[in-house]
Formats: sequence, structure tokens, C-alpha cells
Amino acid sequence: MNHPLNECLSNQCNSYILPFLWLHGEPQERVKEEILAIKNSGISEFCAESRPYKNFCREQWWEDFGFILKTAKELDMRVWLLDDRAFPTGYANGYLEDPTRAHLRKKLIREKEIDVVGPLKHARIHVAGCVDSPDEELISAIAYRHASETEELDLQTAVDLTPTIRDGMAHWNIPEGVWRVCVLVKTPPKPFTKPILPFYIDMLNPDSCRAMIDAIYEPHYEHFKEYFGNTFAGFFSDEPGFLNHRGSYLNTLGLRHMPYPWNTELPARIAAHSGKWTPEEVALRMPALWEDLGDDTACLRVHYMEVITELYRENFSNLLGNWCREHGVLYIGHVIEDSGAHMRMGYGSGHFFRALDGQDMAGIDIVLIQDVPGMTDHIHRAPLSDEGFADPAFFRYTLPKLAASHSHIQPLKKGRAMCELFGAFGWAEGLPYMKNLADVMIASGINRFVPHAFSCKEEDPDCPPHFYNGGKNIQYPLFKNLMEYMTRCTHLLEGGTHVADVAVFYNAEGEWTGGKNQTIHALCKRLTNSQIDFDIIPYDYLKDADVVEQRLSINGETYGALLISQSEILPKKQLDCFLRLAKAGLPILFMETLPTRVAEGGDIAAYNASFEAVPTESLTECLTKMGLVHVRAVGAHAKNLRFYHVRRESEDVYLFSNEAIHNTADVILTLPQSGDCIVYEPWENQCYRATVQNGQLPLKLEKANVLFVLFGVEIPESLPRLCYEADRKELPLRFDVSVKDEDESDFRTIATNAEPFDVSEAIPRFSGDVLYRTTLEIDPAYTVLDLGDVGEIAEAWLNGQYLGARINAPYKFSLRNAMRAGENELCVQVKSNLGHRRRDLFSKYIPLPPTGIMGDIALCKYEELS
Repeated sequence: MNHPLNECLSNQCNSYILPFLWLHGEPQERVKEEILAIKNSGISEFCAESRPYKNFCREQWWEDFGFILKTAKELDMRVWLLDDRAFPTGYANGYLEDPTRAHLRKKLIREKEIDVVGPLKHARIHVAGCVDSPDEELISAIAYRHASETEELDLQTAVDLTPTIRDGMAHWNIPEGVWRVCVLVKTPPKPFTKPILPFYIDMLNPDSCRAMIDAIYEPHYEHFKEYFGNTFAGFFSDEPGFLNHRGSYLNTLGLRHMPYPWNTELPARIAAHSGKWTPEEVALRMPALWEDLGDDTACLRVHYMEVITELYRENFSNLLGNWCREHGVLYIGHVIEDSGAHMRMGYGSGHFFRALDGQDMAGIDIVLIQDVPGMTDHIHRAPLSDEGFADPAFFRYTLPKLAASHSHIQPLKKGRAMCELFGAFGWAEGLPYMKNLADVMIASGINRFVPHAFSCKEEDPDCPPHFYNGGKNIQYPLFKNLMEYMTRCTHLLEGGTHVADVAVFYNAEGEWTGGKNQTIHALCKRLTNSQIDFDIIPYDYLKDADVVEQRLSINGETYGALLISQSEILPKKQLDCFLRLAKAGLPILFMETLPTRVAEGGDIAAYNASFEAVPTESLTECLTKMGLVHVRAVGAHAKNLRFYHVRRESEDVYLFSNEAIHNTADVILTLPQSGDCIVYEPWENQCYRATVQNGQLPLKLEKANVLFVLFGVEIPESLPRLCYEADRKELPLRFDVSVKDEDESDFRTIATNAEPFDVSEAIPRFSGDVLYRTTLEIDPAYTVLDLGDVGEIAEAWLNGQYLGARINAPYKFSLRNAMRAGENELCVQVKSNLGHRRRDLFSKYIPLPPTGIMGDIALCKYEELS
């Protein structure tokens, strides 16, 4: 068998998991206990969470973090560090609070409007009244005539009133008509959610971004340089951004009261980027960030965003990443991605790929109930910004693909795609919920994980769950099983080349230019539900890409077509790129309609002749007819089947994940390969033989479960054939039931010879273990026990022999090696959901399961699928 599979079978895999360890200044003995809890979970690295630690970068911190590094070295573990004292990254440990560094603080530009009517000679307009405080500065005042009864302004009528301003008044002979005076004011950031926000670094200023290195990175190197590159692995930035407006995911361009990042060099930079304007012409067009100035609005907005996101990449992401690599460590983290925030400002960073280009892993997070198992088609409530809405089209079908795609197309990433996972779901997020979330990520191409979190503070109310909780988390002993499962899944896919069908254009520009447009979210969902795999590609990686044999080629990945979400207006350089690729033989497909305008002006028809418009509803059929779909699934609940395919030398490895939580996917798979293959079950860590005939493989994948199919690997003759459930017999068992609450040391009997019942009904707020004992006779043809509905995780023993653990349905256990003729003794231990007792505010979004075995118990007969 292939080497990675052998390593999985022997649990000798690489390290892919680095959970947060929350620190508050606890005694070092307590800190070591939590580090050992991480080690005992099968994890060999962790990320120290510095923000709750009040004395970060002070004397006590150097002592405590030194102890952490020393302990990790003794345990052969690696340590990462979250790189700031406040959330989000960019406060630079208060470096800019010093008044001598005030010049490094970020500056914003905002607009106030004054509407006037002419004609009126010798008018005075109180533009200084738009300046609200002494720390603000008036930049310009420009008047435009209203073009019609709409809000559109006539750029051709622009009058720069700035030179006329005296004593706060603009002096002007107002011509006939209705005019809008747009007053631009330089302003410091307002503390809209945190009083320290005015002291966050300025992404447009490299000297300001350097504060991160001077205040945090360099001091850690000076104190702990001997650990750099060995025990100390690197730094983690958490959700840095422009922070120019109150926290919202909807900060699209054109919002009337939104301030924008600013410095005096921007007009010149925008002019150079546009290739068509002078800095003075840009200054006349700057109000287009808020106003409709006609045809030039799209052009100004897109070039503004291009400039500031490229500065973000160079000044911040590349600066920190290059420093880390020069000092022998890595730089990782993520930004605010929620919904469309990944390509917007406000709390966002403007452009997902540019913000992370300097990092060594592509990073995202799934926290705060952003994804709900089984919730695939409906927007749901969650404790998020924007009134708490989470759309699975983004969080489930788009977000993980952003990170996976970046890891594929940028050599620096070396295939590493990271997700911060599980945090702030509440104590009700038990191991079944966690496994479902992990499966979605793994099947999307995520291969590094930052579980959130271990905490040295017992019963920590901050963003639970906490996996160990000073030993009080009753599910902690099986947390190791989940970590080992995630590691095996990741390891089996490591080192291969992802095999995709098509590329999806990262259409930030389509939104920046305005006009009618759609996000990529619905497109990503449509492709996933149709078993069409893809990567999301931004212009920065398309502009130098090749087309080889009618397939787009980037960093060893190839794609059969480029799909572009609906965009009314696009910039010229993007359209030029699409046209070049089309002429080289790559199909360029726009969703719904072709674009109607070039942002800078020009003949759109010259471009559109080489493109094709495809209704999203018809996309699957279109791509199938084009021969671009290499895996197909037909049958019951095929929509819920997600796959991920990597090729490693002569081997092909497919992961199939059934994301349904109630239904078995009963499908016929059509694959490019035929012949014998290995089917690997990663939870049980078992292999089976299967045969693909004429490219078809029957597959029954039970709810919320994962299987791998491997071709081109050595198959031992002794390997058993893959079997499926063929029949089941109901098993109306009665049990002796004992319980042990989490604060009790011994079990106590609560029922004898009882039918299954909900223990949490009998014992309100129960948080602990339930022990079931019974006897049964087993038909030797029925070798699998299905416990049916269980709340919430279970371990089983038959005749004293351990059968294993299950943390999600189906709660099935093989009896083959432990059963005997006649009477058999069955013991099952169930651990409850922690939310029954710990009723935190996050947990209100997750319904609690019953506690214990609830029924529908059966013995199952397994046979090969005919």
C-alpha cells in the first residue's frame, strides 16, 4: 500500500493541528497542565493566545512565555504566538498610543454634502462647518451640478472651491441650477466599537505597519531567539483589516457616511494606476467614493481599491511574512471574511488574496455558529454582525474554497490551507457537531486546523467550548479520537496535486465597479452540489497564467474553463486578461449575462465576442456537455455528496463526504478510473477492497460520514471486500442504567431492566456519563450493532472487549471479533452534551440532543453490493 496510507493505519502521521491556548497569567503549574492536555490529545503544537494576558510584552510575560517554550521543548512540541495584545491584530501592543508616534496613526477621509441653488453671486458656503473636531482637517470642497432629478452629479461641471476658502467659507458665484458641494475632511478613526481603535496601525503607511515588528516581533526574537525555527514556529495574525468603519460585512463602496482609508499620496498613486488621469483629475473625482459621478464612478472606485489593497499586501502582509521567514519562522493567520467582507473594507481587508499573500498558510475561520450541520440551503441566525445572519452559500460552499484555492495557486503556501475552527459555538457544540464542521473543511481542501480553544482558566466564559476545562469537560477523553481522525484525513491528502474541473474568478472588481453584479457564493454552491470541483482565482494569478491544451494552468493546477459571476462593469485590464485566455483556447463563461461596460470606457462588444453567457441554472449541463466534469454522482441524496481529488505521482486519492445529517447518499459514482481500488474508512482506520467496473462505483455513504477511494496503490490479497448494510433486525433491548454526574466519582443506578429513555428529562441539567448494561443473543450473520439515536457520544464493550467509540451517527459497532454463541454481555457508556448544564449565550443557537440511548437499536447484516 502507499506510504501515506500505511502511516495513517499506524497513526504515524505528520502534524496538522495547532489549537489556541488561552492565557490570562495563571500559575505556571496550571499552564503546564493545559499543555499536557493538548499533548495527550495527540497534538504536538499549539498557538499561545496572548490577548487575555494583561501584561503582554512586560516582565511577567517574558517569564511565562519562556516557561511555555521550555515546557514545549521538553515535550517535543512547537509553539505559535498570536501577535498582539488586543483584538484584532494591528494595535501593536499600544505602540501608537505614544504621542510622539501620532504621525503613524491611520487617517481616513469622509464626505459631507451641502446642496445649494443658483444663480447666486458672491455666495459664501460654510464648508468649515463640516469639520467636527480640532483633530480633523478640511481637504477640499468641490461643487457639481445635479445631472437630473436623480442623485447623479455632472462631473463635467466640477468646480474646485478649495482655493477660494477663507475663514472657513468657500466664496463662489453659484451658476444657475442645483449644485452639490462635496466637502472632504481628513479624520482620525472613531472608536466605534473599541476605544483603542484610533491607535491601530495604518495599512497604507509602511512605517506604521513596522510598529508590529518594533513592538512585538523584534522583542520576542531578542528574548527567545534560541527557540526560533525549532520550538517556536511563528506568529499568528488574527483578523487585521482597514478598520475604517463600524463592524459590518456590508461596507460596499458608495455608502454615504463611510470614511475611507486615506493619505496624501493616494491621488498620485491612483492616477498612475489608472494610466489615464493626472493627480489633479483624480482629486476632482475623489467624491465618487460616495457620489454617483456618472461613467467615471466605476473607474475611480476600482482604481482606489486596487491601490489600497496592493498597499495592504506590501506594507503589512509581505512585511511581516518576510520578517518571519528571515528569522526562521512562519507567518500565518486570517482576516475577516464573513459573507462579502473578504472583498470590502470596514472590518475587512479589501481583498482576501492580497491580504494573505505574505502568509505561509492560506487562512480562514469558522466560529460563532457560522456553519450549522444540515443547514445547507437556508440563511440562519447566528451571533454575528449585520443582525446575525449566516448564509451557507458563503460559509459552507465558498469560504473554505478561498483558502484551499490560495494554497494551490501560490507557491509560498506549499499547499497549506488553515482554518480556525470550533470557537464561540458554545458549550452545546459537542464532538458530533465538531466532526461535522471538520468534515466540511477537509472535503473542501483545508488541511491545517486551529481548534478554538484550550484555556488555562477553568469555566472560562470567553468563547466556549474549551476542550479540557481543567479536566471538567467530560467529552475531552474522546477529543483525541477526533483529532486523530482529522489528522488521518489530512495526511492521506497531503503532498498531492489537487484535481479541479474549472476555475471561478474572484470577482472583487465586479463589485468595486458597481452596477448589477452577483457575488461568487451562489456559483460556488451550484458547483459543489453538482460534484464539480473548482478553485477561486483572482486577477493577480490569472494575468500571468498559461493555457495549455485548452486548460488554464497555474502552479501545476489546471482548469477547463473560467467562470465569472454576473458583472455589469469590469475594468479593462481584467477584460484584456479574459480575452487573452479566450484566444488561447480557454472557455470564458459569464453567469447570466455578458458585461455591458468597460470601467475606463471602450468597446465592450470587442470583448464579448469571445465570451459566452450561461444561466447558472444550466451550468451543470453546460459543463458536462463540454466534458469538464470528471466525477459524477447519480442517485438518492447525491446533492449532499462532496468530493475532493488529489493526484500523487501514479496514485489518485478521492475523498467523499456525505454532508447530510439524516440521509444516506445512495449513488452510482462515475470516475475516470476502473479496476480494483482501496476504500479507506478514516474513523475506524480500516481498509477494504472494491472494484470499479466501466468507471462506475456503487456507493452507500451513511449520513455525516467520510470515505476515501484510492487508485494506483498496492492492494493486499487479504484485504476484505467493501460491504454495505443489507438487512437489519430491530433489537428491543432493556438496560440497567447508571449515571455519574461530572462532579461525582462513582456511578449510581437510576433504572433497572428499563427501556431507553432520555436521562436529561429524568435529571435536569445532567452533565456526565450514562452507563448501560444488558445481555443479548446475536445471530452470527448480523455482525454490526447500531445503537440508533444516541445523545451524544458513545463507547461500547462486548463481553469485556472494547468495540470502539463513535462521536456521531450512525452509532455502529462491529461485533465480529467479540461475539460468542449464546448470551453476550453488552456495556455502553454515553457522554452527554455539556450544554444541558452550561447554558451560555452562544449555546442558545444549538438545540440540545437528549441524553443517552433513545432507541431504534438494531443488529445489521452486511453484504457486498451486487
